[in-house]
Amino acid sequence: MFHQVEVAAPTKLEELKLLLDQLGPAFDILPDAIRVVDMEGRAIYVNRAFLHLTGYSSAEILHRPVLDTFTEDDRSRIQAALHSVLKNGQWLGTMEARIKRKGGDPVMVSLNCAAMKNNRHEIIGGFAVFRDVSRMERILAEPIELLSLSGSPVEILRQLPARVATYFPGRPWVMINLVEGEYLRFAYAANVPAELMAQGGEPLEEAICAIPIHSRAVLGIPDMAADERTRQDPCVVQYGCRGYLGYPIIHSSGKVLGVICVLRSNRGGFGEYDYRVLQMFSKRAAMEIERLEADVRIQEKEKEMWDTVQYAPVNLWRIFPDGRFQMISRKGRAELGYPEQGPLEFTWFEMVHPDDVAEIRRKIGETAARAAENGTVTTPVRLRKGDGDYGNFFTTIRPIFDTARRLKLLEGVTFEIPSDET
Repeated sequence: MFHQVEVAAPTKLEELKLLLDQLGPAFDILPDAIRVVDMEGRAIYVNRAFLHLTGYSSAEILHRPVLDTFTEDDRSRIQAALHSVLKNGQWLGTMEARIKRKGGDPVMVSLNCAAMKNNRHEIIGGFAVFRDVSRMERILAEPIELLSLSGSPVEILRQLPARVATYFPGRPWVMINLVEGEYLRFAYAANVPAELMAQGGEPLEEAICAIPIHSRAVLGIPDMAADERTRQDPCVVQYGCRGYLGYPIIHSSGKVLGVICVLRSNRGGFGEYDYRVLQMFSKRAAMEIERLEADVRIQEKEKEMWDTVQYAPVNLWRIFPDGRFQMISRKGRAELGYPEQGPLEFTWFEMVHPDDVAEIRRKIGETAARAAENGTVTTPVRLRKGDGDYGNFFTTIRPIFDTARRLKLLEGVTFEIPSDET
């Protein structure tokens, strides 16, 4: 005779532990800190990144109410958010809060949370993903550290994506995409596959970045695969991108120049610090693009000017950092006894009388050091003429700096002093 034995259905906690047996190994290799809670709000799992972030051991953190690890000022907000997840399966969006490290020191984190469900779609617990944003908090208080880049506009624009990437976990893609008519050009990037960059860009209206460009506002998408606007985008379908954050680059005239964006492979929202950091880099990108435009205009004007003054009766010249020497005025060259055109086979200092070189170098150095004063130096100098003899001249020397305040060249005008005035 057989007796029917009833097997009790697993509890939600048991189901949650079975689920963690499957997910735990994957959670443990993620760079973000993760904590899983049961229906009572107690921690039943933390990954290695969470232990590293907080300084606790597993024995010290597990089976404790999660609220205990938050500062008192943040507990009511966290409790409300946790209740929403465990009772309704709804998260209130990315939050910033302070958790206490071992020893009591608070650290600012951003966190996202989601419900964990069994195969009957019942909520059996929840998990939270934490990011340490304390560094961002310090950076935003001292934005000069965030934006401390130097070089020409193009050099800085090339550096920006890699610098942006350091403020987001993992190895996110970072791109600066610029509008060119109806086309969006992939201009500068970090961590982006070479084959994608080789495409050069895409039609503007087919690009995710068209959304922040047209709205002139930041766009954050927690999961592009679940968003109707982006689920078919090649970045999602071919490369597995999930999270997207894009900030428009806006010219001082109000024109939208393009977008600086971050794409990452994991899902999840972006927090207030992410938005603020990307906004700062967006403004820096706009500033460098405007500097680049200014440099181009300056070069065009300089070309027009030098094309005109090459027939001036005085000798106008330039010395470049690599030592190249350029006499501009054809008439001035001829009066000194040199060919009107063609390169010169000597440097400017080789024209200067040997006894005057040290003094001229000293005066040029002092003038260049006073870049903010836009100073010039005027001095008598003996210069060698085409026939080998030295003549007496007055020379005015002016250092020229680029928009990054780096010495670009020396520019000068030389007048011969008539012999009856010497």
